[in-house]
Amino acid sequence: MALHELSQTFSNARAVDAPRTVALSLKSDATRAPSQASGALVETRQLLTVLGGTGLAALGLLAILCFGSTPVEPEVVAFCIGAAALSLVSCLWMCRRSLDRAEAARMAIACHAQGVVAAGALGLRWNLVTGDLAWSGDTSRVFTAGEAQPASFRDFRHWLHPDDFLYASISQALKTSQKRVNWPVRIKDAETGWRTFQLKGEISSSPQGAPAFEGLLVPADASESPQGLEGFPSLPDIVESLPISIAIWNRENRLVLCNRKFRQLYRVSAAAALPGTSYEAIKAQTQEAIAQRPPEGRGVVGRFQLQERQLGDGTWLQIGEYWTGEGTLVSFGTDITMQKQTQHRVLEREQQMRARVDGFEQSRRQLEIQARQLRELAESYNEEKIRAEAANQAKSEFLANVSHELRTPLNAIIGFSEMMRDGVLGPIGNPKYESYVKDIHNSGRYLLEMINDILDMSKIEAGRWTLSPEWFTMSDVFQECLSVVSPVAMEGSVELTQSGNTGIPLHGDRRALKQVLINLLSNAIKFTPQGGRVSLRAYRYRGSIRIAIADTGVGIPKHDLGRLGRPFEQVSNQLTKGHKGTGLGLAISRSLIEMHGGKLDIKSRVGEGTTVTCILPVQDEKDIVGREAA
Repeated sequence: MALHELSQTFSNARAVDAPRTVALSLKSDATRAPSQASGALVETRQLLTVLGGTGLAALGLLAILCFGSTPVEPEVVAFCIGAAALSLVSCLWMCRRSLDRAEAARMAIACHAQGVVAAGALGLRWNLVTGDLAWSGDTSRVFTAGEAQPASFRDFRHWLHPDDFLYASISQALKTSQKRVNWPVRIKDAETGWRTFQLKGEISSSPQGAPAFEGLLVPADASESPQGLEGFPSLPDIVESLPISIAIWNRENRLVLCNRKFRQLYRVSAAAALPGTSYEAIKAQTQEAIAQRPPEGRGVVGRFQLQERQLGDGTWLQIGEYWTGEGTLVSFGTDITMQKQTQHRVLEREQQMRARVDGFEQSRRQLEIQARQLRELAESYNEEKIRAEAANQAKSEFLANVSHELRTPLNAIIGFSEMMRDGVLGPIGNPKYESYVKDIHNSGRYLLEMINDILDMSKIEAGRWTLSPEWFTMSDVFQECLSVVSPVAMEGSVELTQSGNTGIPLHGDRRALKQVLINLLSNAIKFTPQGGRVSLRAYRYRGSIRIAIADTGVGIPKHDLGRLGRPFEQVSNQLTKGHKGTGLGLAISRSLIEMHGGKLDIKSRVGEGTTVTCILPVQDEKDIVGREAA
């Protein structure tokens, strides 16, 4: 029975020694009670081993003496029995005391573990060689429920924020022989996205020399957030997310803090810009000159100054520097590249506007000079216009007077030549005089026609030609015109035809339209060679009345069509040199058609002929009666 109780006592002692792992994981919290309890357990186990060995040795000796062949003295037996009993009683007493102390240590460890769990923290042991992780505490409060807790750093990396280079921080701490560490880390959270924790503890070495990290993973939002700001980002998260570049340097020119914008501007990795890194080490990691660098000398405490600097890639920074009382430099860099570019564009536009203003000023002066010249030219033009109008009026009056004066003798010449040609008073003595009389008569009629054309053109230009509109049909005008030009056509062996709708009613000046058609038909016959054809056609087209005179004559070059219809303008070529005229017939015809509200259209091809079309508007009889009544 005593041996069974002894083995049970040893097994209880070994079970009590199991919480030592938890005590080691809580070493960073400076919990002295658990460590003392674990030391006491070690001493008790050693003492129990000595006492138990003594008792067992006494019992073995007693068994040898009792069952051996050699007689044993009663005093020896009594001594062995007493020693064994004393050892067993001492061992039982020590076991009871060890159990009491172990229970007290277990209670202390449980209290500390309960406090850690209540704070939402986790105990962590990290073997830095193998990467194995041992957790203690409720891991479901940190890692998503339903997923296995990370058993190695490779699994734990999946939970870390991409910008938290925890392995690089550990490597830097091992290089610098740093023992106590306190790093902010962000762990993935299904509800808030990322939660910030503080990894606090020590880096120690095992007896075999393998380094390990032992410490706590404490929620930063639960332990460091001010009261009433639960759920808000922590200060490191806020600094990291700011759009301005922040760098803090201590008096030894070592980095205290920098954010993501600083690393982006100067193209340095987060692993190379850990707290405590020297300025020279960071400078060696980047090819970009660091504008937010510590100066050679110490600045004035409490002074805030601004300056602008340009990076190698063209980025402009407005840097604000502030010196604290401990010699720490706080530097803020704001990207003002857009503002600089805007200022540059504004300056360029201002220069362009000044150049434009100067150009406008020169243009204004030039325009003033031109305006003065234009005024002078306008005055000269008005004077010349008045003179030209006076000269034109004088010309018209002169032509009218001369025409009237010429018509009287021409009428006499024509009349007397007709009498002599017809032999009214008897035959002429010499037959040769008959040809002379005929030439005199023809020349007189030609001069009379020319004078009549000049008088008509003068009246039109002076605005003294008045129309006498009336209703008539095309057939009447066509017959009169054809009867006038038929002798000339027969004499030149030119075929004269009529087609179209000659019964179209027309409202206009019959005498003026007759004169137009006679002029156009005469010109067509005149420039059509023998055996040619001249046609007269009337028809309706697109709300207008059209009279077309087409011939198969010599035609007119395209570049000369624009000159036709101008007073005293004639188109001459090898085929028209033998034809005489003043060039007023087509001009009078165009003017008379335009006075009727129409227009004259001429189309021609050299060697094929010419078509002259009189386009007149269609008049409604009701509208005409209404206008006449008004």
